[in-house]
Amino acid sequence: MADTFLLEIVTPGRLFFAEQVDEMTAPGSEGEFGVLAGHTPFLTSLKPGSCIYKKGTDTKRIVIGPGYAEVGLEKVTILTESVSEE
Repeated sequence: MADTFLLEIVTPGRLFFAEQVDEMTAPGSEGEFGVLAGHTPFLTSLKPGSCIYKKGTDTKRIVIGPGYAEVGLEKVTILTESVSEE
């Protein structure tokens, strides 16, 4: 099992972000959730807030609007109405 997974953040108009990351957290509608490589797959709605991801020693934050997240074993796709880098 790989130690990283593909994180994609997609808006209606474009693919905003696509990179291999070590971990991420996002604001789920039922509360914040975190993902590591090999996480159990699930689908959830998202509320507006910060999506935080780590790659090596770097931690980055991306502000997202409402949307959905699909978590798979090797990929997380966030579909959101709006996005901006913080």
